[in-house]
Amino acid sequence: MSERVNVNGRITPSEAASVSPLDRGFLFGDGVYETVRTFHGRPFRLGPHLDRLRRSADRLGIPWPAAPLDPGAEVTRTLAGAANAESAIRIVLTRGVGPIGYDTEGCGTPTLVVHVRPCPSPPPGARDEGVDVAVVSVQRNARAALDPAIKSGNLLNNYFAWMEGRRLGVFEPVLLNAEGRVTEGATSNLFIVAEGRLLTPPLGDGLLEGITRGIVIDLARRERLPIAEEGFGPDRLREADEAFLTSTLKGVLPVRRCDGWPVRHGRPGPMTRRLMGLYEDLVEAETNTGSDPGSTRR
Repeated sequence: MSERVNVNGRITPSEAASVSPLDRGFLFGDGVYETVRTFHGRPFRLGPHLDRLRRSADRLGIPWPAAPLDPGAEVTRTLAGAANAESAIRIVLTRGVGPIGYDTEGCGTPTLVVHVRPCPSPPPGARDEGVDVAVVSVQRNARAALDPAIKSGNLLNNYFAWMEGRRLGVFEPVLLNAEGRVTEGATSNLFIVAEGRLLTPPLGDGLLEGITRGIVIDLARRERLPIAEEGFGPDRLREADEAFLTSTLKGVLPVRRCDGWPVRHGRPGPMTRRLMGLYEDLVEAETNTGSDPGSTRR
């Protein structure tokens, strides 16, 4: 297995890759990114990820049409160079090289980076037993300050939450907004099951519109499961019948404990297991047959 980095079309081992110290992604976090993973060597839902990358770029005013290369094509090239069984792919688009200072006048073309590495696995037993989470003191960015809907390279908010979660010894920290409602994890969206209903925080509470989150919502509606995008506080999370995280790399991952206390029986519940199975079936159907590696189809 190997790690490869593609910087504006030049593919090298990670230790040989470089960007300019005057790149605004390095200087200011002035860039956007996406994380994609493969199944059977094929990128899963690459098209929606690239759509979201472009939306994030548009929100920051990064000129997507001026990108030096096509991101989807470069993903395919970089995957071929890495030749892993399964890969995690990070696609980064920055405003590019420019003068020191906030003025974007004089910036060059955007910088495109595609980073491919072997896909990480969840902790042993996580899918069968669940993981631990904790509500942390770090608040989610306010939408009026830096909208979490923009998947930008400025991740200090998430990092501070992650550091607190690590001190608490949990797999994933959960952030609240300024009003005290649950938003999401540092690297994931969150669902709970309460009183027979599947609930996930609404986008208006300040969270990223996750690709896997959207898949789970669609699967639940298809199966006629009672689901709502509804705000809730940390006590409702702690007292939930079930809880699980969703993300590109995690898929659907059960939550075992919150703040040190078991979520209900402390093991994955029936709705969580059902949605895990439905998600895995969907992934298998889309990636095992009927598409070529590197397909951008939805």
